[in-house]
Amino acid sequence: MSLSPKGGTEILHEQLLERLKPEELEGINIIRSICHPSLVQKNKKNVLWQHLSYDQPNAQLMHDRRFVDSVDYFVYVSHWSFNRYREKFNIPEYKSFVLKNATPSFTESSKQPNKDKIKIIYTSTPWRGLSVLLLAVEYLNKIRDDFEVDVYSSTKIYGSKFEEAEGSTYEPLYERCKNTKNINYIGYASNDEIRTAVSNADIYAYPSIFEETSCLSIIEAMSAGCHVVTTNYGALPETCGEFATMIEFEPNLKSLAERFAATLHSVIDDFKAGKYEKSLELQKAYYQQHYSWETRIQEWRNFLSYVRQKT
Repeated sequence: MSLSPKGGTEILHEQLLERLKPEELEGINIIRSICHPSLVQKNKKNVLWQHLSYDQPNAQLMHDRRFVDSVDYFVYVSHWSFNRYREKFNIPEYKSFVLKNATPSFTESSKQPNKDKIKIIYTSTPWRGLSVLLLAVEYLNKIRDDFEVDVYSSTKIYGSKFEEAEGSTYEPLYERCKNTKNINYIGYASNDEIRTAVSNADIYAYPSIFEETSCLSIIEAMSAGCHVVTTNYGALPETCGEFATMIEFEPNLKSLAERFAATLHSVIDDFKAGKYEKSLELQKAYYQQHYSWETRIQEWRNFLSYVRQKT
């Protein structure tokens, strides 16, 4: 069966359209991230909803003033991203808006503590930090055995064509995961399955080596009540606020993995001691208010109303 891309950008676009009435998008063309003249429609107001980081190939036409002038408005998913585009491309600020990402609310669950082993989860693509997490688990396995890591990671999320072209690159990494104690390599799963998995996990481990512009997977994990352990790379400090445990990013991946393992070691102890119970309740309430679609859709409606009214 051929799979269509279903990454964060596609999920968010689908969720936005589900919540809007057709008339709210009348006369408006929403372009998803890719900067290319062929996507601009001359008879509509063009809104570029930018999820890509400033250094990605599909964003480089932002250097072309003709393309920038052909787009009516730019929407960024974080203030971090907005400021990087300002610095890199000298974008016109009057065309720019920040509308952060969102996720459907999680139903209240009676999640019970995992008594035997702390449940850790990773749900991002393999090139964004899986190799670092694997090294960190290998370090942890030498000193403790009271945890397990479920790894949901695959190139299939970007569709069958991408999987055919790039999938084999990461097979050795997947095999190492499968053969590493305390790692359960699961691979590809739908977003509904991912949401169920994070709802049943304790800790979301993401030693990110990729400059995220927001990070939907972390928003889902924090909304579900996971304590997040990650790096302070890209927009992650903005996305996580003061709730996550963060380590400083560094390009030496072996050193990064060692520090990530040491941090996870401490966090597991603190989690088992109940030190995160109150903060996780505050965290869930915060993300329910500030990162739910119930809140974000009204911001989008206000923005689209503004766009329609401008001549």
